[in-house]
Amino acid sequence: MKMNSIRALMSLAGALLLCGCGGTKGHWEEVEKITGYKGKARLNPFLAAERLLNELGHNAHAAKTLGKMPPHDAVIFISGEGGLPAGRAKQLLRWTFSGGHLMYFLEGTRPYNDFETQFGAFISAMLLEEQKDPVLEQLGIGLEKRFPTEEIKDLLEKNAGKPEDESEPDEAKKKTKDDASWLESEQVVKWNGRNYQISLGGFQSMSLNRKLRPGEFSAGPKNESLALHLKHGMGTVTLLVHARPFRNHWIGENDHARWLSALVGEHGSKEVLFVSATSGSFFGLLWQHGWMAVVTLALCLGFWLWQQMPRFGPLAEVELDSTRHFASHIGALGEFFWRMRRVTLLVNSARDAVWERVRERHRSLDDGSRQMNDQLAEEIARRSGLPAQRVAAAFDVAPPTSAHNFVNLMRDLQAIRRAL
Repeated sequence: MKMNSIRALMSLAGALLLCGCGGTKGHWEEVEKITGYKGKARLNPFLAAERLLNELGHNAHAAKTLGKMPPHDAVIFISGEGGLPAGRAKQLLRWTFSGGHLMYFLEGTRPYNDFETQFGAFISAMLLEEQKDPVLEQLGIGLEKRFPTEEIKDLLEKNAGKPEDESEPDEAKKKTKDDASWLESEQVVKWNGRNYQISLGGFQSMSLNRKLRPGEFSAGPKNESLALHLKHGMGTVTLLVHARPFRNHWIGENDHARWLSALVGEHGSKEVLFVSATSGSFFGLLWQHGWMAVVTLALCLGFWLWQQMPRFGPLAEVELDSTRHFASHIGALGEFFWRMRRVTLLVNSARDAVWERVRERHRSLDDGSRQMNDQLAEEIARRSGLPAQRVAAAFDVAPPTSAHNFVNLMRDLQAIRRAL
């Protein structure tokens, strides 16, 4: 009866649910969202650029640190994101001055998803205070924000906080929300008699305070440049405010691959380093600059350990069933009292043993006072062969504290006891 009631209630609830849903039309929408690359391409945004350069005959590979500078005919891709130390900047520019090629990016080298608009990063970059870049300072290049601060609010409302218009078509709303064209800049770069169609990005722009020399170029006006290629001594420096053209998602667009090949060199085989960190580890730098001191310290430590070792060779087996002599027990007991600073007890025991021998074998010499008189000292000296003064001192001096004097005193008392 109870089960029938439960079934009736469930049937009634299902009927009411069906009646309530009868007036509305259910619909579903399938949305495709790109989550980005997987595997190595997700962690290395320049994987495609590395493989392209390797196909062209170069030796391109990623490096976690830059502990040792490569040869001067190499190319270094390095980032200024997170701040570059002034010492590292000077080292890089010295290497470039001697003939190297430095590819320096201000932004866009971290492994984020290239298929999503980085609007949050844009807002953070706009609101943060400007920080000085040591590489740009030494090259005489200024850095400015591409968008004035008063325009940030308008851009935010347009791309993130704008209320949706019901009259606007779905395709138009989606394009307005996802379109990042306001972050991009199409540029035609002229260099070495060739034109390159480049799509550049970034939230900042560079300004050069001198004229461009032969062989140099700027993507856009030199006071609002997104990419600069400058000569520095015998080498060259290529600066980009954003690494967008060489990332995995965009290297196949426009003339990005051809531009990369021209910058690195279409002919010859060069070592190309994509550095993810700007400085080496502490131990790597210590070994590079102070390996002689490290080796010397290790040898000294090894010699000291060898000198302080308590034994050499295999450990001797302990014979647990062996019987020790009674004298060894006496010696161990004396060593224990010596460590406990009970020297007086040991000396008095040795003197008592001598007086006991005198009472047993030479009662005529013992007057019962236990004091060493001249007659007794001369008789003991005659029998033991020791000077009388030394015999008297063996019974009169205070117990010594030094091991040397203690051994001499105990040797004299033993000699006297054996002579009696």
